[in-house]
Amino acid sequence: MVYVPEEPVFVGRDHELNTLRRRLSEAGQGTARTVLIGGEPGVGKSRLMAAFAREARERGAHVLAGACEEHFGDPMPYAPLLEALETFGREHGDPEAAELGGPAYRKLTAFFDLEGDSMHTPQQVFLAVRRMLDHIGAEAPVVLIMEDLHWADPSTLDLVRHLAQAPPDGRRLLFVCSYRANPRRGDPLWQLLAGTTFLRRTERFELPAFTLEEMRRLVAAGSPGRVDPRLVERCLRWSDGIPFYAEQLMAAGALAGRDEDVQLPPDIRSVMLARLGGLTEEALKVLRVAAVAGRAMSRRLLRTVSGLPAETLRDALQECFDQQMLVAGQEDSYSFRHALLREVVYQETVRDTQVDLHTAMAEALAADPRLSLIDGSAAAEQASHWYQAGAWPQALTYAVQAGRAAARTLAFSSAEVQFDRALRLWHRVGDPQARAGVPRSQLLAEAAEAARWSGRADRALELVEEAIDAPDHDGDPDRLGEMHERRATYLWEAGRRAESGEVFREAATLLADSRPSAVKARVLAGIALAHLQAGHYQEGRRTADEALTMATAVEDEAVRGRALNISGLALGMLGDPEGEVRLRRSIEIARSANHIEDLFRAYGNLGLVLEHTGRLRESAEVTMAALDEARRLDLAGTRQGAVLANNSSAALVLLGEWDDAEKIIIEVTLDRLPAESLYPRLTLAEIKVARGDLHRARELLTSIENVEHGEDPRFLGPLHGVRAELALAENNLARAADEVLRGVTAVRGAENALELLRLCAVGMRCAADRATVDPDGAAADGDRIALLASDARRQPANDEIDQLVLLCKAERLRIRGVDTATDWKRVARGWARLDRPYPAAYAHWRQASALAAADPKAAREPARNAYLAAKTLGATPLCERVRQLAAKIGLDLTDRPAPARRPFELTQAELDTLRLRYEGKDAVRIAHARGVAKRTVDKQLGRVYAKLGVHSAVEAIALARREGLFD
Repeated sequence: MVYVPEEPVFVGRDHELNTLRRRLSEAGQGTARTVLIGGEPGVGKSRLMAAFAREARERGAHVLAGACEEHFGDPMPYAPLLEALETFGREHGDPEAAELGGPAYRKLTAFFDLEGDSMHTPQQVFLAVRRMLDHIGAEAPVVLIMEDLHWADPSTLDLVRHLAQAPPDGRRLLFVCSYRANPRRGDPLWQLLAGTTFLRRTERFELPAFTLEEMRRLVAAGSPGRVDPRLVERCLRWSDGIPFYAEQLMAAGALAGRDEDVQLPPDIRSVMLARLGGLTEEALKVLRVAAVAGRAMSRRLLRTVSGLPAETLRDALQECFDQQMLVAGQEDSYSFRHALLREVVYQETVRDTQVDLHTAMAEALAADPRLSLIDGSAAAEQASHWYQAGAWPQALTYAVQAGRAAARTLAFSSAEVQFDRALRLWHRVGDPQARAGVPRSQLLAEAAEAARWSGRADRALELVEEAIDAPDHDGDPDRLGEMHERRATYLWEAGRRAESGEVFREAATLLADSRPSAVKARVLAGIALAHLQAGHYQEGRRTADEALTMATAVEDEAVRGRALNISGLALGMLGDPEGEVRLRRSIEIARSANHIEDLFRAYGNLGLVLEHTGRLRESAEVTMAALDEARRLDLAGTRQGAVLANNSSAALVLLGEWDDAEKIIIEVTLDRLPAESLYPRLTLAEIKVARGDLHRARELLTSIENVEHGEDPRFLGPLHGVRAELALAENNLARAADEVLRGVTAVRGAENALELLRLCAVGMRCAADRATVDPDGAAADGDRIALLASDARRQPANDEIDQLVLLCKAERLRIRGVDTATDWKRVARGWARLDRPYPAAYAHWRQASALAAADPKAAREPARNAYLAAKTLGATPLCERVRQLAAKIGLDLTDRPAPARRPFELTQAELDTLRLRYEGKDAVRIAHARGVAKRTVDKQLGRVYAKLGVHSAVEAIALARREGLFD
């Protein structure tokens, strides 16, 4: 016979505990770590975390811990965070806790106490949590524990993702979470664990079942004498190595007697039922009440609902504790020792009893909300209890209240659950509007907004469309116009831009006879954006200015900022410097109003305008800084984050920083649906074509083939251009020429000379390549393209447009076979001045090709320059073309041996720049060799000197010689 100790026994798990110790040491040194611990129910996750928490406290760390609570499918928003805050406050006392946690701690506690409403997005809650943890970490390392993520509400899962994916450097935090193994496919937790970025930023392991030796130690802890090996073997076999099951088997006496006498079903539920059979009726009643309440409940609620006399209740509770069925929690709460036990008790409770208990709990909470488990959760608990009781009128009332309460605390995913329940109940209730307190159309609109902020644009569309069709708004044009404006916004966020523009115009028609308002101004701004996305910049500018005038007249500063944003984009695309001024002003307004959506939209548009005017480095810096801010606020995965990611990666591609561009695209956007990631997929396809990964390029282009493309020349031009480049790489000149023609047709009606000329340059290259087999046809194609290029030149010019014209002229000369090295040298220098290494390398290759026949020696320098730049970029096809040319002109392109691992954490571009400086070239000659601007070389040399810890070229060369970097 064995007994179960009063305190849980910690056995084994040495490897896992050592892992947590190491991660805590790393966190203490300033590198945050996230560890996820999975396992079957009862395998010992909580026990491991409790043991580690005790040890961490002994080592001087601050430990904050909370668990996710189950409420019959309606988990409380941020439950583990609230529990962690409350326990931290009790452990240290309010003054010390506030000092340790800093302003963010006070802000969070006030926020959840509903004492203030200073935070307006979930991301601000997440940022406050991070700041609080960082503030605590300044005094000592912090361990944050969240248990049972399989019961987490969506908002808590979003917080987990944010903390795990935040940059780790300079943060003294170890974040440890537990979850039930093998979540169902499609569950929120499954989606979180399947995210590629989340996987890269976390360490995950699952606790295995006990071995025979570990089971022996567990059984030995409950036996004062020698342990019977047969008992251990039987325990291991019947429990499947799960410690909790093993303890239950032993506690129920199921292992007593001979092995063949144990007639247990394979389901552990039978073991638990055997334990329940030995309880008194009063103890069973307490367990039933607790099971109906959920995994945990307040002591006061238990006393109120059970109806037992105080002394009887105390005895029954003591019996439950003695049998290790209930345990005491914080703040006078009780919970089941294991959720599986609670589930068995609930399922064994007859339906009539369940209904009576759910009703009693809902009525008790209505009479005294302080009986709720957590302050402010009474409405959500009542909503759950009324629903489980089948009391639809009350369930509807409290579902609406709970949804609104969740929305106020920015738990939009939890709000969506409550609103959806309310909508399902609407037609089951008499006079539902009186019960809900709002018309159905209003409820639908609030549910749509919750779905939108939960990242479910399609669901938001369904709901707002139903709201539009609802009869209870009586056709009010202002109300209909507002709902159409919402629908148009959701369509834009879902990637359905053409339809979004149509709906904005429909909203404008509905509001035509209404007085000026913020809604009308937003509608006008939306229409203006649709014009811009179609490449109609003048029309977009006029409409945006109308929106700006109206927003100013109605004195709505936030809408004025949005109008400045759209107007600034229009002016910028037209080459007017005032566009940048307006965009920067819109950023100021959005930031002062704390309007995150408009803020990032303005940053994205500013980056676009800077790129359009050739200020690529500024464009990349602006959008990457905004993307970093989006990451800090956990907004990188939103629609606006995707725009920032694409705009920054597009600028980096032009600058030749393809590795960085690809990293951004993969990290932020490619997990999104094709309709929501058209631009980044196209940008990545462009990189893959240039690098010779044609299979991957085809996959990317195919993935967006049947998705709505819209009319944006900034997408259609590159789309057909990349398709043409892919056809050229596959030596299919006819298909390449056809793609150029289709692209020209698509963008010719827009006001975007830059995209038209980029296509013309590809078309001229197609024609020049064709000239070797069909000179007459190639010449005709060249003439047609030249006319198109002339049309484009009538629009406002910039440096890149002038450079593209120069390139087209050189390609046209190549069609006729009269291009010279001087022509191509001029093209190469022009691209280098613009910081465009790839087209500069191409021009150097053409320069060398023009010299090859007449002066092979003179061809060697531009050929080597082309090869060096192409190799740095990873442009394999261009490298191969240069190698073929080098073989003809006697140029040895054998790579010098480089270190197996780049030293001093230098990038490949920085290492190549240092090599050229080591060889005696100055910044001007390095820029010429690499096809970049001199300012780029100067910046790279500055970064090289910093990484090497030197201050001059002389010191850098001396260090490289000592280290043998280029021997």
